[in-house]
Amino acid sequence: MRSLVRNLTQLLMGVLTVQFLLLGSLAQAQEAIDWRTEADLEKQLQSTFDLTWEDVPLRDGLMRLAQTQRVAIFLDRRVDPDQPIKMKFSDERLELGLQRIAAQLGIGMARVGDVIYLGPQETARRLPTVAELQAQFAKSSGYPEAVKLLDRKKYGWPKLSTPEEILNDVAASHAMRWNNLDVVIKHDLWPAVDFPPMKTTEYLSLVLAGYHASYRFNKTDDGVELQLIPIPDELSLTRVYPYAGNHDEAIEKITQLFPEAKVQSDGKRKLAVTGPQQVQDQVAKLLRGGTARNTVVTPGEKRYTLNVEQLPLGPVLNALEQQLGMEFEVPDDMEQALTQRISFSVKTANMQGLLDAVFEGTDLTYEIQEKKIVISKKP
Repeated sequence: MRSLVRNLTQLLMGVLTVQFLLLGSLAQAQEAIDWRTEADLEKQLQSTFDLTWEDVPLRDGLMRLAQTQRVAIFLDRRVDPDQPIKMKFSDERLELGLQRIAAQLGIGMARVGDVIYLGPQETARRLPTVAELQAQFAKSSGYPEAVKLLDRKKYGWPKLSTPEEILNDVAASHAMRWNNLDVVIKHDLWPAVDFPPMKTTEYLSLVLAGYHASYRFNKTDDGVELQLIPIPDELSLTRVYPYAGNHDEAIEKITQLFPEAKVQSDGKRKLAVTGPQQVQDQVAKLLRGGTARNTVVTPGEKRYTLNVEQLPLGPVLNALEQQLGMEFEVPDDMEQALTQRISFSVKTANMQGLLDAVFEGTDLTYEIQEKKIVISKKP
């Protein structure tokens, strides 16, 4: 009997050892991810990939996607990480695929440094600009402690960390302190996160995004104090670009692509552009001779990215009702028209652009009436 117990114990210990080794190797594999950054990240975002999710928990799907693409993705604490999601596409650009995932969830997407942020649309719209402004504030503050926030570091935290611990660690490592952390930050236990090297200003912006909060510097007798504040409704960011080309043509291109941007020229070698950080990134590409694209959503406006191939019109309209929050009204004598198959593709289109694409290849048209969309035959 003792021999049997001893053998079972040895067997159990062997199984546990194998499990621990496997868990250890998985942890090491996660820690060893060489995240794509800068030009390498931009290239990867424009590469194509396939994806099939069938009721996959959101966090699990995003984690696998991040690991396989080596693209760091950060999910806002206000988004349910366990909600199941269905998504399928093939040969889709990674950037557009992430936008489609965000659109299906009714949230926004933004890039902060070399991290893709997914969270509420209003926060996603402002976050890149907030992070850039904080970098400018730190640089111009005149406080050595704040200037060090611009150093690029490898950040992350282990499982079950709290936001208080994360934020206090940052402040302490920069010889600063928070004065109102307990007023704004709720007690959470966060999953493990690993980031690529980034400025501390970017890191703080990501950590605080889930509370729709930012911060400001205050000089006190005891040193530099960090005070949490709400993300401002109005954000103004201006950059000056050296440009030796034709200024009138450049201004025309910029304003066509980005109507929300304001551009001024010194008439010789510099262009001053005022607009959100997402616009600034694209303007910089344009002025370097690259291809710019407008992925910025104006306040209160939703954008839609969708590919449909040979699907019946009826089910497509049913799916769009949930996304648009509006009901399609179809006359009884037109039910047969809903069986026709349609194909279309839109990228960051507004609602009108989306609906135009849906009905373009059909003999139907539409009219938006308050909370419903009335379908009729084309004249």
